[in-house]
Formats: sequence, structure tokens, C-alpha cells
Amino acid sequence: MTQRSENAVSFCAATALGLAVSTGHPVGLAAAAGMPIVCLLAGARKTAFESTLGYYTAGLWPMIPGLQRYIGSSASPLIPFAVWVLAAILLSVPWTVAWTDRPAKYVWRVPLAFVATTIPPLGIIGFISPLTAAGYLFPSTSWTGLAGVALLPGVFLASRGMVPRVRLAVLCLVFAACGLLAISGRVRTPVEAQTIPGWVGVNTHFGDVSQPFRDYAAATFIQQKAAESPARVLIFPEFIVPRWSEATEAFWRRTLGRCRKRGQTLVIGAGLPSNARLKDNHQAYNFAAVINALQGGDSSRGTVRDSIRSSPESVENTLLILGASSGKLYQRVPVPIGMWRPFSNFSVPLRVNGPGVIAVDHQRAAVLICYEEMLTFPVLASMLQHPTAIIGISNSFWFDQTTIPAYQAAALRGWARLFRLPLFMAVNS
Repeated sequence: MTQRSENAVSFCAATALGLAVSTGHPVGLAAAAGMPIVCLLAGARKTAFESTLGYYTAGLWPMIPGLQRYIGSSASPLIPFAVWVLAAILLSVPWTVAWTDRPAKYVWRVPLAFVATTIPPLGIIGFISPLTAAGYLFPSTSWTGLAGVALLPGVFLASRGMVPRVRLAVLCLVFAACGLLAISGRVRTPVEAQTIPGWVGVNTHFGDVSQPFRDYAAATFIQQKAAESPARVLIFPEFIVPRWSEATEAFWRRTLGRCRKRGQTLVIGAGLPSNARLKDNHQAYNFAAVINALQGGDSSRGTVRDSIRSSPESVENTLLILGASSGKLYQRVPVPIGMWRPFSNFSVPLRVNGPGVIAVDHQRAAVLICYEEMLTFPVLASMLQHPTAIIGISNSFWFDQTTIPAYQAAALRGWARLFRLPLFMAVNS
């Protein structure tokens, strides 16, 4: 086969892997582990860049319709295309730099490329990482399986520069290591961790709860569910309470008091006003007034319109622990441009060093909120804090027409399998 044919095969294979990942199917995520080999087999640095770019552009195409729906008419329709292309180019750069014509160097160049695309700053957009394959290839192997996905492709590529006999021995060693990791994780313990009795993740279908009256319907549903359920811990989706304030807490006081008496904990995705702008808020969302209007205290249409007036402050994605336990955990990596705007007064803070684990019912829960479910960095940062469970909450109605929710769910299951932790998901669609 000529070098030109090999380059064409490399590009086509990388693009095929990207399309497989974009489906959100576990098989596609598992196949992505071969991306470094496929892309770096190219005969030149330029070709390696083209192959890697093919992987990322094919794998990230669901971002276009997803972002188009997310930003709506508030920005130029070209922004989703610009974000898609820019993210693919930036993530391709470390792999392009990793390419070399000295195969022995791949032993350390491939792991460094993984590090560069996982930790910030690129980790903030570190989508469709091949590391996500570890949970499906080597379940229950924890950091050892993760190291296998990061190191073995470099060893495989390095073998190309060896004499045939040594290369054969090295390849046999690589395949033996893969087989051992794959089998050991499945033989020693069950692949899926046992669930925690009394914990329940609740999916909802309220759509955009920031719309008038939907927040009231969602709050009523949560309170009714808490009253009827015998579960000890009830987990509800991201942003199911769009704005939590003192007025909101007053509306919830009776329910929370009942939960405390029953020993029941509510884990709720809510919006909290950003501390930076809370003091200057003169046009806050009057939740209590909305409730009063809906319950008949004031039925005039003008009052209702005034009471549902949007607040100008930035609102942070937060996980609230209410009832028998209390606490809160902020989203560490908010959506770039959509929520985190570095040069805007209404930006939600980026907390790359923020805590990713919170105590819930005597368990240490690693929390991943919406956008964080698509990244590798927040997951691994949480795993370093020794959690005993994973909680994933999201609001998928923006992306229901794409494969993004499927990818998020598959990625979470993969991480739960790798570290053998019980997984609880709650999605609002």
C-alpha cells in the first residue's frame, strides 16, 4: 500500500470512529480507544492533523443542531458552526504535535496528548475523549484500566520502529495486557455496581421550566413525589427549580419539614443567583408573588406578568441537598459562551478547582451537572476525591433532537463501570 493510500485509510477510519462516537452508543465509545493509533499512523504531521480533525468534526457534529436550539435567536446562526469547527481544531492540535517520525517517542507522546486534551484549558472543551472507552473495555479496573487506554496505544505505535522479532513480542504483550484487563474486571466482581437501597433518580418531562408557570408545576410535582415516595433519597434533574431564593424556601418550608421528620433527603438541581451580582439585584424573580397569583391571591394579569419578570443577574447551576441533610454544590464547568462568558458582567464563574463530591445520606456522591457529563476532567477530578456513588443530573430538552443525551448517559455509565460505582441519573426532557 502506498503512503497516499495509507493516509486516506487513516482519515476515513478516524472519521468513521468519530461518527460512531457521535451516536452515543456504547460500542462507539469503546471503539474510540483506537483513535490515537488510527490518527498517528499517518505518514506526515499534516495528515495526522487532517485525520484527527476528521475524528473530531465527525464526532462533534451534534453540537450544531444542539447549539442552534440552545442559543435560539439570541445570537448569529453561524455561532454553532464556528464553535464546532473551533473546538475540533483546538482538540486536534495536541495530537498533531504528538505525531513524530520516530516511533519510539510515542510511548510518552501519546499519554501527553491525552493529558493536554483532558486538563484545563483544553479540558473545558474536552469532548469525546478516547479515555471514556475504559469503562466498556476494562470495567471495574479503576485507574489501572484508564492507564491502559492512555498508555497501550503509544506502546503499539512505538513497536513500528522495532525489528520484526521484538515488534512481535511487544504486540503480543500489548494484546495480552488488553485481554488481562478486560477479563480481570469481569471475573473478579460484577461489572455493574450494586445500587444503594432507598436511592431513586426521578426523570421529568417539564421542558423549559424557566417559562411562566412551568416552575410552579415542577415544584408541585417534586413536593407531591416526596410525599408519596418511600425512598430515602430522591434525586431530581438539573435546574428543575430555576431560581432558589428566600421566597422559594418559604414556599418549600412545609415539605422540607416533613422530609426532615421522615428522614428523607431531596437532591434538587436549582439555580442560585451568582454571589457577585446578588447584592445589586433590584429586579428579582418574585416566586412568592407567582404562587400567590396562581393560588388565587391576585388574579389580575398585570400582577402575574410583573411577578414573572426575568431577573437580570446571572444564575449558577447548583445541586441542593434539602430535607434530612443539607448542602450545596456548584457546577464546576458551566457551558462556555452560553453560561461562562469571561469578558461579560453576567458570566457564571468557572470553578475548575471546586469540589466535585458532596455528602448525601452517609455516602460521598460525585456530582456531574449537565455539560460536565460530556467532559473527562470533572469526572477524574471527582474520582480523586474517593466517591462512593455518582449522581448525574441534566436538562436535555435543548438537545432532545440530537444524540447528545445518549452520549451523556453512555459516558456516565462507562465511568460508573470503570470505577464500579452505583450511578443515579435524573433528566428533565
